[in-house]
Formats: sequence, structure tokens, C-alpha cells
Amino acid sequence: MGTVFNHGQYEVDIDVERTRLFYDKARLVSSGCACSGCRNFEKAVNNLPCEVADAFKQMGIDMRKVCECYANVYEDGKVLYGGFFHVCGRMLRGESAWEKKTDSHNAWNDDAAFALTDDFRISFQKELCLLETDFPLPALQIEFSAWIPWCLDESWD
Repeated sequence: MGTVFNHGQYEVDIDVERTRLFYDKARLVSSGCACSGCRNFEKAVNNLPCEVADAFKQMGIDMRKVCECYANVYEDGKVLYGGFFHVCGRMLRGESAWEKKTDSHNAWNDDAAFALTDDFRISFQKELCLLETDFPLPALQIEFSAWIPWCLDESWD
């Protein structure tokens, strides 16, 4: 199909070109949501460590065009974000870092996710949420949990 990536327990086959073509046309996250968390995410990804930026770029992803992101906690000038992107590809090996705790509750397991850096972890999964209508198939979801700097001049709300 494409390029095989190994990130810890994950082995994924990604069609980088089809993924990149989708992100070339996709909207910036701030065009779909004007909250300060989304606007900060869009701005802050330009300042992430090269290990993070390079990993996403190699998979064909423009991080400013995240499908879903949410700001959880503000601490010491950083925000704990969670969210996900989609890639055109398939899972060859690995299990999601989301663990089922009850019928209605899942919990993120940092130890099961792959650490791109100390502050940025990713997990791949076959289950898809909010897949964009024109996203190329087959698709995978890349979940993330990351402490990201607050870059906006306004305060976190």
C-alpha cells in the first residue's frame, strides 16, 4: 500500500501520498472552531520538537488540520491536549492506548502509547471517529495526548 512505520508496539502501513493530498485540501482547525484551545493548538504545532513535527510530516499529516483536539488542563504554561488525526492506511500490529474500564468509560494508558517525546504520545487504532466525508479509505486513527505550550497572547479559558 505505502510506507511501513514502526512506533513502539505499532506497525502501520500508510499511503503517505493519499494522506498528504487530503491534508493539502483540508481546513485549518480554527476554521471549524474558534475556541482558544483550537486556535492555540494550530499556532503551537509550529513550535513542537522536530521529533513530533517530523513524524507527522513523514506520515503526510499537516498538524494544523487536526480532526479533533481538546484542551484538558493548564499547568506551568502548557496545556494537556488530546485528540486525533486520520491517515490513509492499515494497522499491521498494535493495540489502542484506550483501555475499556466500564461499559461507558475508557481511559488513556500513557504506558501503552508511543512516546515521540516526553510530552507527546501517540496511539493508532482501527476504530474511527468523525471521519471526514472525503477521507481516502482504508483509514486509521492516530490518537494523541500531549503537553503543548500556550502560545496565544490571551489567557487560557
